[in-house]
Amino acid sequence: MNRRSLAKAEPRVAAAPREEGLSVGALMGRARASFLSALDTKLEQFGLNSMQFAVLKHLSDGAANTAADLCRLMHHDTGAMTRLLDRLEEKGLVRRERGRVDRRVVLLRVAGAGRALLPRLRALATAVVEAHLAGFSAAEVGALKDYLGRMIANGQLGGQNHSLAGGADS
Repeated sequence: MNRRSLAKAEPRVAAAPREEGLSVGALMGRARASFLSALDTKLEQFGLNSMQFAVLKHLSDGAANTAADLCRLMHHDTGAMTRLLDRLEEKGLVRRERGRVDRRVVLLRVAGAGRALLPRLRALATAVVEAHLAGFSAAEVGALKDYLGRMIANGQLGGQNHSLAGGADS
């Protein structure tokens, strides 16, 4: 047996990443991935995934009302969003309507079946968040929310407050 066939015969197992030394970005990415994976598992019983849930949530909350709005909000490409919306429409959870003022605009609405399902979906999402925050004190959750809010604000400023981050010595 040569080295090439031996390498093919033995499946490689990726080493588990070491927790210490991970950057903040890597930890945030892993936390997001863990949350979305758990949410996808819970949503399987409804034949949905986390992206589909996010669309329903954003539409029902009024954060978006067109596919373009959803693409901007969710950082999703238009082709993938169209396919996602097609699936939700096939399931009877979303409907498309032409705009009354501008017929070129296609408005998105949560259909009756989607509105009826949303409370259960939101409860599942809440349970996933709570499971991920198990063992955190109320103060720790508050601090986490503050930190994340500050990070979002910093990102929206586009680095404009970079000089403020240096503290008094800057």
